[in-house]
Amino acid sequence: MSSSFLLIGHRTSGKSTLGRRLAEYHSVPFIDLDEAIAARHGKSAAELVAKDEAAFRKIEVEELTRISEQSAPAVIAAGGGLQSFPQNMFVLWITRDGWEETALAERDRLRPELNADEEIAWMIETREPRFQRAAHLQLQIERGCSIDEAARRLQLLSDWLLAAVDSPGMRMSWMVPRDADDLAHCAATASLFGMAGVEIRSDVFPEIPDLDVPYLASLRTEDPGFFQRSKNAAAFDCDTALLQHMDLSGLEPRPLILSTHPNDVFKEYFDHLINLPAWIEKALPAWSDHVVLKYAPRVKSWTEMRYANQLYKVFEKSGGRLSFLPQGKPWRWMRAMRLVSGNQTNYISTGCKEISHRPPSVDYFLPHVQMPAPSEFHGIIGNPVDHSHGDVFHRAMSLAAEDGKSSYLKIPLSKQEIDNCLHLLPQLGFRGLSVTSPLKENILESNFVGCETDLPAGNTLAYIKGSFLLYDTDEAGMRAALSEIARAGIEPGPTAIFGSGGVSHALQRALEAEGWMPVTVVSARSGWGAHADNGYSLVVDASGGESAAINAPHARAWLSLSYQKIARAPGSAESFFNGMTFFKKQALAQRELWDLATPEEHDLL
Repeated sequence: MSSSFLLIGHRTSGKSTLGRRLAEYHSVPFIDLDEAIAARHGKSAAELVAKDEAAFRKIEVEELTRISEQSAPAVIAAGGGLQSFPQNMFVLWITRDGWEETALAERDRLRPELNADEEIAWMIETREPRFQRAAHLQLQIERGCSIDEAARRLQLLSDWLLAAVDSPGMRMSWMVPRDADDLAHCAATASLFGMAGVEIRSDVFPEIPDLDVPYLASLRTEDPGFFQRSKNAAAFDCDTALLQHMDLSGLEPRPLILSTHPNDVFKEYFDHLINLPAWIEKALPAWSDHVVLKYAPRVKSWTEMRYANQLYKVFEKSGGRLSFLPQGKPWRWMRAMRLVSGNQTNYISTGCKEISHRPPSVDYFLPHVQMPAPSEFHGIIGNPVDHSHGDVFHRAMSLAAEDGKSSYLKIPLSKQEIDNCLHLLPQLGFRGLSVTSPLKENILESNFVGCETDLPAGNTLAYIKGSFLLYDTDEAGMRAALSEIARAGIEPGPTAIFGSGGVSHALQRALEAEGWMPVTVVSARSGWGAHADNGYSLVVDASGGESAAINAPHARAWLSLSYQKIARAPGSAESFFNGMTFFKKQALAQRELWDLATPEEHDLL
């Protein structure tokens, strides 16, 4: 292990417990920062905070800096109030459903003048922005997840962070500072991961800052002297609207990115870009072999994406090459896909909170920089899709069982755009799709979808013999979850499904087949109403929200089918089960339909 791991997050989120397991896994020391401070100062962290919190925060940073300057790597668990983070470590933000319920019950109060809810809100408001900006990766632990399973996930992600260093995808990526305050973090991240370097844009940095990593000088203002002041740049980038201000005289040739960022997908913008190499050959012949083309339009619909795809595919078939980097959060998946199959350059933001007008983060790209590169793609469509763990799960399965031939992308999609999406994705190499809310019923209306059986809704598309066929693996997932509940000693009986969306049809089929009857489907919009007075063997919360716990009926078992931010089961429930057994079996059934191999054993299984 070449660098240390720093675990950050709220108190009682599991940093120390998981940190010890991670250190053992990597055979390196574990350091609890609070314990290290106590050993050095002769007082516990709680005592130091009570005496002078501001002084303690300074001590905390000093101790962590001292540890970070040691040559030997380690796993370090920091306190929740840490205010500054070393730049030479992998920073992982641990979040756990329900930390709020234990943070004040198991630890000393920090703000006794506030009530409990106010103190939790204060922690979130003051600390999470720091976590979001500092972390390279966020591990989300859902309610009901065992320590063993959380530790296995953390170990996998830590392996991926280490494997990302100097990978082809990272070597072609530039870190993009949000502002001047973000520059040092970007430079350190670029160095840590072996990236191409940092992008220095003339509209953000009119004067070139001192850097100890390579940088890309990007001309974004009418400043003819910018490239001359950037003579030490590793590469140059000029927006095509500013070519008249590009002065390369006297500079040694190096990579020259000619980029266009139009607000519309018009052919004239594209044609202007692809004709520029011929102009460079005449005007600047020494630079002609160094030109890289970057096409970064603002794409506003799937119709425009199809047109943009047609433009660059025709160009590439004729022997041309360019980096296609559509702007906007809905198209991040295209950047991840092209990262390993066509682009020559890429851009990454710091932190692990996605911002719509910013490039994706390391967290987003991590599954897609794992080698070897995939040759086909699968994904999830719907809105939202950010909550899905499918990109990690399916990539891990592929790397373990089939030499990484497939990758899985998260694709936001509205029901109005289904046909345009399904028309394009097979052309890009997609061979299967998960379908999530709110599309499980709407997908049947598509002209590009067939169905071998009479299904009222479906969650899986397989591309077979030139068309998409719809299947439902939610039923397989539900059967697996019912087996888990039965093993806990809970016998079949009356069951309620809270939430009447597309998944409820599959749930009802599985319940009836396994003898969990009668089944009552309750609308999440209407709430429990008169059903609150009933008693159930099982309640299945398929609503994805927190309203199921309001005036909930008595239940021997409570099954939540949410991915994350899972609400606590109501007091009327005797036992709780999360949906991970459901989701794993559902995903494994999808892999069978997609003809993808699955390892017999894996930490995520």
